[in-house]
Amino acid sequence: MGILSGGPNSGFSGKAGSFVGYYRLGKWVIRGIPRLSAKNKKGSPDQKVSRSRFTQVQSFLKHIMPFIRIGFHLEARRKGNTAHNSASSWNLLNAFNDNGELDYSKTRVSSGILEGAQNASAQHVDGKIIFTWDDNSSYTDSGKRIVPEWLDQVMLLAYQVKYPSMVMISSGARRSAGSDSLEIPGVKGEWHTWIAFVSDDRQYISNSEYLGIVNI
Repeated sequence: MGILSGGPNSGFSGKAGSFVGYYRLGKWVIRGIPRLSAKNKKGSPDQKVSRSRFTQVQSFLKHIMPFIRIGFHLEARRKGNTAHNSASSWNLLNAFNDNGELDYSKTRVSSGILEGAQNASAQHVDGKIIFTWDDNSSYTDSGKRIVPEWLDQVMLLAYQVKYPSMVMISSGARRSAGSDSLEIPGVKGEWHTWIAFVSDDRQYISNSEYLGIVNI
C-alpha cells in the first residue's frame, strides 16, 4: 500500500501496484518493481558471480557502517548519492581477487583527496592495537593533493571477520602526534586494520590505507 505524504500532488511512500515510492536525498523517487523470469531467478554464471560479490560487499559494509558514513560522506556528497552507495560501488569494482573473493587488502573504507598516512603500521600491545605513522605535515602544495596539516585527525578502524566486530576512532590524534590506539574488547583472533586522516574543518578526507592483520 502506498501512502501520500503531502496530499494528492506529493510523492508517495510504499508499494502501489508495480511501483515503489520513497523519499531519497531530498527528492521523491518512484521505481518499477523488476519482474524476474525463471531463468533470471536461477542466474547465469556471470549473474551468480555478481550476486556473490554484492553479498560479500554488503556483509562487510553492514558491520562497519558508522565508519563508512564518515569515510565516504564527502565522496557521496560530490556524487549526489549516499555514503553506502559510494562505498559499495568502489569496493565492488576494486576489492576482489581473481577467485571472486573479497580481498580486504584492496578494500577502501574512506575516500578523498587529502594526503594519507606515511609509513603507517599497526601492532598488538597489551590488548590494544597501536597505530603509528610519520608526521608528514607540510605547507608546500604538491599540486596533486591537499596539503597535510598537523591538525588533521587520524581515523582508525579494526574489523574482526570471524565474529563480526568493529572498533573505530573517527576523530583521533593529530597527524603530528604520530600514534594512537584502539582498545580491543575480548574478541580474540585476526583483526583487519585501516588508517585515514580527516582535516580539522572536516572539508577533506584521505583515502584509507589497509595496514594488514593484527592477531590478538
